[in-house]
Amino acid sequence: MRLPLIISTFLICSGICAQNSSFFEYKENVKNTKRFAQPLNTGVNHTLLILNTAWKLSPEIGDEIAVFDSEKNLVSSIAWRPEQQGHSALSIWGNDEFTEEKDGMFPGETFSIVLFDKSEELITELQVDAWERGNNVFVKDGLSAISSLSLSNEFTPELELFQNVPNPVRDNTSISFYLPQDGNVTLRISNSLGQDITTLVSSYYPKGTHIIQVDAKSMSTGVYFYTLEAINKVVTKQLTKIN
Repeated sequence: MRLPLIISTFLICSGICAQNSSFFEYKENVKNTKRFAQPLNTGVNHTLLILNTAWKLSPEIGDEIAVFDSEKNLVSSIAWRPEQQGHSALSIWGNDEFTEEKDGMFPGETFSIVLFDKSEELITELQVDAWERGNNVFVKDGLSAISSLSLSNEFTPELELFQNVPNPVRDNTSISFYLPQDGNVTLRISNSLGQDITTLVSSYYPKGTHIIQVDAKSMSTGVYFYTLEAINKVVTKQLTKIN
């Protein structure tokens, strides 16, 4: 089967060709996500392309598409934009071999795709009915293209804590979290011994995604943990400080 022209373009560029103007549009889409955080750019990626013909019912403005690894960590996200003729291009970020923690996908690891319906405040898993190329297995510089998909399981939004970006950290980083309902939130950082070193947030927040800026200049090099407590749940992720 002959691949559509847009897929051929992505094959040539491996998904991140600087000369392709659609890539710059894609980067802008990432910035516009509201529900999902900005994924961690590790410099290693696999391109996922959802063709406009794949949708039985196209997303609407404000909807978002996200990709998760096998451990349910966010590895890609975009805001859907109809001006791109319905084609959705995502860079799925792989693991950085030069860091100790897992911060992306391993070669051969499978990924899952979800759609956030803004109007319904609902997350739905996308089931791939047909692949134009590739599959849901991560390959460095790989390409997967979906020609047909359908909506599968629906999920009630839950508390989410996203990986800080950038990580490792030299000077500054941002920590994002999603709150499914209004409530009191505490966000703190602790060292590798479990000792709290600072409380970033201790306040009442409305539902939605929030971004906290962190000045890490005074932190010593090493491994830290940041913990989110809200709506009777506790979530923790790792942060690494380098010089």
